[in-house]
Amino acid sequence: MMMSLLWYYRPEHTKQGRLKEDMPDELFASKHRDVNSVACIDDRCYVLTFNEYCRHRKHMKSVQENLVLCKAVVPPLSEANPRARQLPAAGAPTDLIFFCRRVYDCRQKRLLKKPTL
Repeated sequence: MMMSLLWYYRPEHTKQGRLKEDMPDELFASKHRDVNSVACIDDRCYVLTFNEYCRHRKHMKSVQENLVLCKAVVPPLSEANPRARQLPAAGAPTDLIFFCRRVYDCRQKRLLKKPTL
């Protein structure tokens, strides 16, 4: 059985290497698509948007410190939302949770400019 996937790069695996503004759990998305055997999969990881990552970290910190948080500004995702199934559960290993906010062009070996909103 085969699957098509997009690659992510750690900052240290890029031409410029890890910069001081790169955060430890940051990955760069790429447009590099590949087809691999599902037998190559070691484990599942979670790649979140930066906002999802910050909300997840805040929630995990509150659980660890037994804090009661005030009502969330961002409403929780409903179970019908497909993105809800892609977010890490409360017990997910923290070393498998990353965030992505930039794109790396592996052909030109450079980070693409941040999209403007």
